Amino acid sequence: MSRRVNNIKPILEVIAVDAADAQASEQGGANRIELVSAMSEGGLTPSYGQIEQVVSQVSIPVYVMIRPHSRSFCYSADDLQVIIQDIRVARELGAAGIVIGALTDEGKVDRSFLQTCLSSAQGLGVTFHRAIDSSAHVVRALESIGSINGGSESQGRFEYDREMKSKSESISESKDRSSSENNSKDKSECESNSKGESRSACVSKREESVVERVLTSGGKLTAPEGLLELQQLQEIGQTLNISIMAGSGVTIEGIPTIVSRTGITEIHMGSGVRRGSSFAHPVDALLVAQAKAMLIRAVQELQ
Repeated sequence: MSRRVNNIKPILEVIAVDAADAQASEQGGANRIELVSAMSEGGLTPSYGQIEQVVSQVSIPVYVMIRPHSRSFCYSADDLQVIIQDIRVARELGAAGIVIGALTDEGKVDRSFLQTCLSSAQGLGVTFHRAIDSSAHVVRALESIGSINGGSESQGRFEYDREMKSKSESISESKDRSSSENNSKDKSECESNSKGESRSACVSKREESVVERVLTSGGKLTAPEGLLELQQLQEIGQTLNISIMAGSGVTIEGIPTIVSRTGITEIHMGSGVRRGSSFAHPVDALLVAQAKAMLIRAVQELQ
């Protein structure tokens, strides 16, 4: 079954827990690294030393997990201060992006938390992680993330109709025009800065991180179980300019089904590219290469 998608580029992201994993992932053709620690806890923030070492030893983008504990996806004010500091250090150590996510006690996206993190990221790429799969309603959660990015938050629903799509496209066109005008204004202000402020300082002021993608299994335990939900999230994500990345329980053999059934072209793998499908073993470059080849073929069949 063929589906039309806006972003047809196949992207394979691999979980790494150290430099050896990251190097094997890059050797096998991975496009991006998600760097974590404590996979037995579902993935926590890696040490500063680990971040620095991995970033220095691979050329592909490294996205750092920012998660201080595994108790829940609800964070206290003290947790937030730790998270802000970790984001700052990840940025200073050369990470390309961060992986974050938080929910309220009611299972909604914690908008205040997310806005604070996006401000702290200062231009870093941002992935919203599988906290969304623990939310009360994955579609409403995705729409909430989109509204924080600058889109419009609609009434969440699983049925996706043409009227919503038309409205979203209209908003997107208006937003693009406004963004172009603002960029021109920012450029002019920087060029005419009378205080002698450096260009890098000007650029830093303009940079604002947004959530680029959401990692999800469609609200199910694994991505193969959530194909219908993933397809719906993919359609809505396209109107919000947010990529949907399928993850959890993804195997090399299962990639074609995920791509063909959902239209998703970003795949996230962890145990699926390790011997014995276990984090007790390191990333296997040959398995990464097989996964990447499978993904490329599956995406080509969408065209």
